[in-house]
Amino acid sequence: MDVLMIIVVFLLKSYGLSSMSIAQEDKLELPVSKSVDTFGEGIVLVVTQERVIIDNEPVMDFKPSTQVAADGSPIPTFELPDGAMDGGGGVGSRGILPIYDVLKRKKEEFDTLASRTPDPVEAAKKWTGDLLVQADKNANYELLRHVMYTAGMAGYKQFRLTVEKQPE
Repeated sequence: MDVLMIIVVFLLKSYGLSSMSIAQEDKLELPVSKSVDTFGEGIVLVVTQERVIIDNEPVMDFKPSTQVAADGSPIPTFELPDGAMDGGGGVGSRGILPIYDVLKRKKEEFDTLASRTPDPVEAAKKWTGDLLVQADKNANYELLRHVMYTAGMAGYKQFRLTVEKQPE
């Protein structure tokens, strides 16, 4: 009995401490962290130097950069295309329309699948609203604030910024 209990405890501890592997896009440099916290699953939103991608689906390309580094490579500016920002709702409107449309569609797809289960009420409770944000380390705070505001408006409740684990 004692051996069985030790095995169960060991399995539970190792299951809960497993790290999550998320595919990394080209033109994306993640910030580095020493944190040991891990997280579960959710919708993955990636902000690369060139575009925004949600669950491997390109959503929006940034305007091409006109700034050039000394070595001749373009400096990423993360400038939104014309008409991407929602400006129609007054001072608080800062949503990014292409991102909102895709995130809202993903939420509606979940709701549709949940409604087709034998117990739709219980299935709908499984919506956690987790959004895993992978943002290039050079992305400005203002852009990330707009992204998170947009996700909140689309029904996402929890944001997790993913980083690259620092080598030990």
